Amino acid sequence: MELKQYQQEVINDLLDYIEQLEKTENLKLAFSNFWGNKGISLQNIEDKYLKPYDNSIKGVPRVTVKVPTAGGKTFIACNALKPIFESFPIDKAKVVAWFVPSDTILKQTYKNLNDTSHPYRQKIDSHFGSAVKVYQKQDLLQGASFSPTEVKEQLSIFILSVQSFRSKTKEARKVYQENENLQEFPKTFSEHKDKLLPNVDETALMQIITQLNPVVVIDESHNFESKLTVDMLNNINPSFIFDLTATPREQSNIISFVDAIKLKNNNMVKLPVVVYNHNDTNEVINSAIQLQKTLEQKAKTEQENGGKYIRPIVLFQAQPKTKNDSVTFEKIKAQLIELGISENQIGIKTAQKDEIKNIDLLSSSCEVRYIITVNALKEGWDCPFAYILASLANKSSTIDVEQILGRVLRLPYVAKHKVNLLNSSYVFTSSKNFIQTLDNIVIGLNSAGFSAKDFKVKEEQKEPEKEIHRQMDFADAFNETENEAETNEDLEINVDNIKDFANSEKSHQQLDDIINLAEKTSREFEKTVEEYNKEENLIPTELKDKVKTYPIKEVFKDKVKDLKLPTFFMEVKKGSVFYDEGEFIPLQKGFLLKGFDLSKEDHKINFSQTSSEMAIIDLAEGRKDEYIPKYRKVKNEVKEAFVEYITTLSPEAKIDKIAGRLTRAMKKIDEIPEPVIIEYIKKTISDLDSDKISEISNNEFFYARIIKNKIQKLANKYAEQQFVKLLDIGTVRCQNSFEFHKKISPKNTVNGITKNLYVEEGEMNDFEKKVIYDIANLDSVVFWHRNLERGKGFLLNGFINHYPDFIVKMKNGKIILIETKGDHLDGSDSLQKLKLGEKWASKAGENYRYFMVFNNAKLDGAKSVAQLMEILKNMK
Repeated sequence: MELKQYQQEVINDLLDYIEQLEKTENLKLAFSNFWGNKGISLQNIEDKYLKPYDNSIKGVPRVTVKVPTAGGKTFIACNALKPIFESFPIDKAKVVAWFVPSDTILKQTYKNLNDTSHPYRQKIDSHFGSAVKVYQKQDLLQGASFSPTEVKEQLSIFILSVQSFRSKTKEARKVYQENENLQEFPKTFSEHKDKLLPNVDETALMQIITQLNPVVVIDESHNFESKLTVDMLNNINPSFIFDLTATPREQSNIISFVDAIKLKNNNMVKLPVVVYNHNDTNEVINSAIQLQKTLEQKAKTEQENGGKYIRPIVLFQAQPKTKNDSVTFEKIKAQLIELGISENQIGIKTAQKDEIKNIDLLSSSCEVRYIITVNALKEGWDCPFAYILASLANKSSTIDVEQILGRVLRLPYVAKHKVNLLNSSYVFTSSKNFIQTLDNIVIGLNSAGFSAKDFKVKEEQKEPEKEIHRQMDFADAFNETENEAETNEDLEINVDNIKDFANSEKSHQQLDDIINLAEKTSREFEKTVEEYNKEENLIPTELKDKVKTYPIKEVFKDKVKDLKLPTFFMEVKKGSVFYDEGEFIPLQKGFLLKGFDLSKEDHKINFSQTSSEMAIIDLAEGRKDEYIPKYRKVKNEVKEAFVEYITTLSPEAKIDKIAGRLTRAMKKIDEIPEPVIIEYIKKTISDLDSDKISEISNNEFFYARIIKNKIQKLANKYAEQQFVKLLDIGTVRCQNSFEFHKKISPKNTVNGITKNLYVEEGEMNDFEKKVIYDIANLDSVVFWHRNLERGKGFLLNGFINHYPDFIVKMKNGKIILIETKGDHLDGSDSLQKLKLGEKWASKAGENYRYFMVFNNAKLDGAKSVAQLMEILKNMK
């Protein structure tokens, strides 16, 4: 099971945030820079959720991912563990405290993550070499396969509920009691003694978790915002907190938004939700039964034509008189049987009675087509075959569908079905105040992470528009008991009336109305998705209305409408799984490293270092700031323990151990396998004396960086050679691909310079401003654009990735790329950019040029400002 595109984008966002964290060593600045790179200023945006970094858990990175119901939150979390742990010091214990909001979801999560055949566990195993153990609280209390040795050698995942840590029950208090099963842990893990809770024995499970400094994953994190929960999180001493929710709390540090269209694009959900209001409960039941039969017949026809098995299910949402009124449910069941439905097709699911427990609803041998419930399906229950939510509330009752609306949204088999009716979900009501019902449906969609745009209703059923605003306490959705309202009226179901109505003209008309509405809205929704895919979606949909965007000036729209800039593409060779032989696909640097053999490259590295370099490192480690991530700091006693340990090893074992640790410290390098890097490092350090080996052991990250830089230089050199070679033989070539975005959203802008392509352009430094000001005032220039970076602008893709500073259109038709360098060189980077730019210009065609400009030219092939102006002014 692989990540969907939008799920991979979430992981990419996490990686980008971690990258900023490593660069800045500051939680607040990293968060600000992360959004700044997307063109969003946290200081200027007015949004309920997206605000400057909230540091309520001091010194601990805490980020939130907003993912709607059916978006695969658990699978995203499984994939997030690897990049999070890769950002930690090598010796840190790999421990995850995975919190869930209820016992139902706890059992489900434990079952899935503990099952080595489940896709979630398989993904985690693939990332951690199958050295994975999943625990429940009881396992931990008993010390079952839970010891310091095992924790050091594996990824340990604790599946926990927050109630078990903050409740006053006898069972919950065990977490804080002395525990002889855990007495070995304090002897091994004691780096965080300052975090130990007062008046709690050091062998208590809570103290052990505190010393293990776990990564915390919080499922449905909007339930974790009380002061009590924040205190609990502080007490367990987390190293990183990864929140997932459809409805973030206001203090959330959101790094990724997933919206409904992305889920629809990836065939995750049944959207739109088709809503139809009836005159009474009898009509609701009739429509639900008739539509179920219609959907099932269409599903059977699709299966006969190669589709997969689907048995559409109706959820009848009843409202009994009292909380324990099982008579109502049995009465409804009996009435459905009277209507000709087999008893084995009906199941009751309430807090008191569960007739579908242990039944595989997706099995073709299962007969269940109708489930009678109240709110018992509101959490931890997913059945993609659930298509219709039918509310059986009386016309005078409040229609409380918001709690379980999310249960009918998941699309079977995560695949679009040929029959459009099978790609939507349905809500049937009989409400006197239908606008209020629609309000409740919107609340239900919001609580599942969707919006009012994701449901459709027949226009004639709408009353005149009214402004109705409701605030809902989402914590109620996770109470263990059902929130079942009382009503003073008997449920108005008349079997004879339903039988008569089923054969009436009105019944047929209603079913036709529902089907026509579903077909029409499905087509409209598909069109919306198509339009979305044509747009630039660099900014999350939820923020688009709140972020300033700048369109292309009217005067230039026709000039760029058909303009496409060439980028490098590579021909697909025989043997590709994903592409056809001979097809050209966008070039990536990894393609150029095919055949790179690190073992044959130069392994001599100068390990001499200056005292000033080490002083800078020491100073960084010694800083005290509540926004500095604590996990970045390596305790001296940990370093000393390792240095002492390696003195006990043989010379060969010592080299093996250090090479492995340095490889893990430098993380992934391009496409080079880890074993190859380990062997290279062993060659590199094998001839060093014991003093130098000891010094490397005590400063692993510093030396890992030196070795990584060396390997990257070797890889870059090889990639450049391959690039030139493949260009010469024609395997790599330029193809028109980049189109100017209709709108841009730079974080900061500059104005006052004429001929800008967009209404406002991105910010620039003084030298860049001077250069483009002079260029814009040339008679030969049509327009200029400040190129944006990090996936938002034009990328020169080759043996390096290069975003030139400016794109300029000349009156003679030529397109000029300009990279400005002021009076400084940035190492070999400038030379590589110049080489790539010149290669691009030579292969892109006669109408393209690339210039690197300094105040005074400092590289062969580069230009001074004066030289560039002389060239451009004659391009009329």
